[in-house]
Amino acid sequence: MSHAKLICFDLDDTLIREIHSVMYLSILNNKLEEIIEIEKREANGEFTWIEADYHKAKLAHGLDIEKIATEFNRVLRPINNIANVIATLRERGIKCLLITAGPKQVAKVACDIWGLNDYYGSDYESVDGKFTGEITNHIGDKGKILCLEEYCNKYKINPINCIAIGDGASDIPLFEYCGGSIAINYSNVTIGKASYYIKTDDLSDILDFII
Repeated sequence: MSHAKLICFDLDDTLIREIHSVMYLSILNNKLEEIIEIEKREANGEFTWIEADYHKAKLAHGLDIEKIATEFNRVLRPINNIANVIATLRERGIKCLLITAGPKQVAKVACDIWGLNDYYGSDYESVDGKFTGEITNHIGDKGKILCLEEYCNKYKINPINCIAIGDGASDIPLFEYCGGSIAINYSNVTIGKASYYIKTDDLSDILDFII
């Protein structure tokens, strides 16, 4: 896949593991027990994952957005060598984009820390630097592909020159849209949908398929 001009990364379960971006907000706001209860109800089928996100967002009410950056490296569990891989790709003229259905505020901090070119995320409302607990626009099941299409149109990038990297069902439309794809630490639903599959704790392993 040496023709790549753009790498599109998922966030949850791809670049960060164990603690998802929405859960991260709840942990920062001392609402871990409450989010665990919501996730139990989601697992039992009471909520879809999108409905669960709206319930989880309410647990962030009053949280100071600045905490996302100050606590990022202490709380979250990113896989190894993300910044180094992004730097390597960008040195070769390959753009790096982060697209997540999680909060755009978390995506922005991740983008800044790891050095990606840009990011997309769901709009978690804030007023005066604090979360209101509301989501004004959730990317949802189909939103990731719309974000990638927008970015490709903006920078005149042909989808055949894109590589999508993700782990789950919401990444499958990206796998199908892009000229190449890598399912990393993937769920079974992605099997047969991506170009390559790897299980790893080191993001540099993807470079074998890209450069």
